[in-house]
Amino acid sequence: MTAHEGMAAANGDAAAARRQRLNFYLGGQASWFVSLGIQFVIFPFLVTQVLHEPAARVGIAQMSLMAPALLFMLLGGTVADHGDARRILIRVHFLSALPPLVLAGIYLSGNLTYASLIVFALTMGTLSAFAIPARDSALTRVAETGIQQAVTMAMGVQMGSQLVGMLIAALAALTGTPALLIFQAVIMLTGLFASLKLTPLPPSNAASTESRFAQIVDGIKTAAAVPIVATVIGLNFAVGLFYVGSFLVVLPLMIRDIYLTSAAEFTVKFAIINICFWGGTIVVNMALLRIGHIGHRGRMMMGSLASGLVILALFHFPMPFWMICVLVFWWGMGAGTTMTMGRTIVQIAAPESHRARVLAAYQLGFSGGAPIGALTMGLLVGWLGIFDAVLVPATIMVGILAALYFLSPIWSYKAEME
Repeated sequence: MTAHEGMAAANGDAAAARRQRLNFYLGGQASWFVSLGIQFVIFPFLVTQVLHEPAARVGIAQMSLMAPALLFMLLGGTVADHGDARRILIRVHFLSALPPLVLAGIYLSGNLTYASLIVFALTMGTLSAFAIPARDSALTRVAETGIQQAVTMAMGVQMGSQLVGMLIAALAALTGTPALLIFQAVIMLTGLFASLKLTPLPPSNAASTESRFAQIVDGIKTAAAVPIVATVIGLNFAVGLFYVGSFLVVLPLMIRDIYLTSAAEFTVKFAIINICFWGGTIVVNMALLRIGHIGHRGRMMMGSLASGLVILALFHFPMPFWMICVLVFWWGMGAGTTMTMGRTIVQIAAPESHRARVLAAYQLGFSGGAPIGALTMGLLVGWLGIFDAVLVPATIMVGILAALYFLSPIWSYKAEME
């Protein structure tokens, strides 16, 4: 074998090893989001159809799933920057299988209460706050090259897996809620085994003598020091506040109160809504994979967010259910573009030593705005009604996008080839 052939063989082996690592990584990601897809349908079903809670308490319940991010996401990023990401993923997958099993037991015993759902939501939200930074920061090291394509693949797997989970949840009328919760736990455990197959992902940082608080502050300063990263994080907060909060509260209440569905019909219709949304994200991510490198990622984000406020404004008008589905599919396409472009910008711009903390700050923008938005939209719907409440976030987003266009670097930002 010549030296050239030997080098080619070595490169081929290295590429095969990278593909295998990425496949195990994506397998763990798939299990996590199939489980969350089930939860995304079952949880509001339990709140709105089993317990028949009013709009404000629906908002509080949805807020509880995301509120732990406000407290623990940055801590999760700090832990990931100074710990083995593989070990963190193994632990969170194991622990995340337990709450669905407990909730299934409570449901079967006939003791389901609003308080038990809040505890379930807070527990799952806390575990997510540690899982997300570890998973996000590991992607760059697992993929090594072609970061935009790796991010797009990971987002596609995330969205496709959530869609599968929602399709499974639509079978609740046939299988029963406890069986779905048990299945959610089993799926979460498959991610544990996928994570075990990863090679160790030790931190790139040396052990730090600084306190956790000092490390968190250092991560925030690093994120704020890069203008495009700071802009994307701020924009992500607005998305969580005005778009995610609306999605989580307005759509379940619209299905229940406007389309007057029974409990069984609610599960099916809410699953259809989510399938339309995540189907839109999958379609757009397939298109992004085909297109390849995109330079003006900030402009794509801005355009996608502008389409989102138009959709919210259109919800002001009564329309048949199929039209809601069409608009939600369009909304999903915009959301998929926004998430992929934003995460790619941050993955590349964040320094390796602080990547998990910066990505945690990015995710905190999204997760931190969402619970506040869910609570606010619950109160607004109770005060103004569904059709008028949606105009509030749509109007505010017009001002935010205008300010970003004139005052931030996002419109002029152009990425080089990775």
